[in-house]
Amino acid sequence: MTLSGEYEWYMTSSVKDEISRGKQAKDLDLLVDISIKVMDPAPGNVEQIEAKARETGDIGRLSKTDIDILALALEMDGTVLSDDYSVQNVATALGIKFNAGVEKGIKEVFTWRWRCRGCGKFYDEEMPDCPICGSELRSVRKRSKQIL
Repeated sequence: MTLSGEYEWYMTSSVKDEISRGKQAKDLDLLVDISIKVMDPAPGNVEQIEAKARETGDIGRLSKTDIDILALALEMDGTVLSDDYSVQNVATALGIKFNAGVEKGIKEVFTWRWRCRGCGKFYDEEMPDCPICGSELRSVRKRSKQIL
């Protein structure tokens, strides 16, 4: 997909901040030249994304910027451009369209849970360590749904 004039392009201020602080700072002028508008999502949409990300178990995998992008796409009925599988997972769970850039994109929706590396107990919520034995938790797929 190329950035062309046939679409309206948006980014959140958190994306702009990341670009201006990172190695891509020189690309910010290019983005302004192709008229990418900066717009932030309404707080209610951010809350909806966070709730769904907690439900799928992706909340710990998403940055504030990821959440903002998803919330803006939800608000505008837009399409997210991202190779991030957690972004794609939450987008799919909410019916938000996405296009993968370099990668192929997800084929199924995952829900995550956490398993203790020591005692093997499963948890539906992420924790710093197992409350039973104190060992580290790792995320594992809970179930999947095939995308049609």
